Amino acid sequence: MKNIIIFILAAIISSSVFSQDFESGDLNKRFYIRAGLSTPTWTYYGYSNINDLKTGLNAESKIGGIFEIGTIFILNGINLGDGLRLGINVDFISLKSQVFNLQGSENLYNFFVGSKIGPSLTYSPARAVSFDVFAKLNPVWVGAIYYNHQNFDNGIDMYYAYTQFMYSFGINVRLAVFMLGFEYDIGGLKLKNNQNSEYWPNHSNPSSNRTPMNGFNTTIGLSF
Repeated sequence: MKNIIIFILAAIISSSVFSQDFESGDLNKRFYIRAGLSTPTWTYYGYSNINDLKTGLNAESKIGGIFEIGTIFILNGINLGDGLRLGINVDFISLKSQVFNLQGSENLYNFFVGSKIGPSLTYSPARAVSFDVFAKLNPVWVGAIYYNHQNFDNGIDMYYAYTQFMYSFGINVRLAVFMLGFEYDIGGLKLKNNQNSEYWPNHSNPSSNRTPMNGFNTTIGLSF
């Protein structure tokens, strides 16, 4: 009950602040914390479709999660109209994991530690209601693939990537302090094996060392 009261008070306070911005046509920057699902696409690793991936990996299912902390900086000096503003959307930290469950109790774990930055366009059609459309450059500071073989005698089968770039675009829907986000990640990484220096394969282009790792994120969170 206490938590519910806190959420209601936060929403009321946020609505009041937002209303003042709305009346002037300007908007305030928004800090947010969010988490949710991060689902790899069926074209992950360069496979052509669902059947190709399931056959090639012996994959039975896929799942993932994401956690982000960021801010939308509003450029009120560029007046596009009442409640319509350009901005810069920064995810200071973006932690993501995507997992393929394979036959025989084996799994492929994909890890990403990165940041994101890019332009955004915020539209507020009513008090305490906003829509953000954004496109971001996603520097991945550390990326990895871990294959947990059940019968593997050569240590840990791990592939690494450092300071490489992916991209994303999407939309946020914000109601007072509550935030719902939809985002599509595109791009790939060059991931080198920790033992033999071989790269994880790109099944759509075997001559390329960069492996496609596209995914879709659905998040919920709070913005202040």
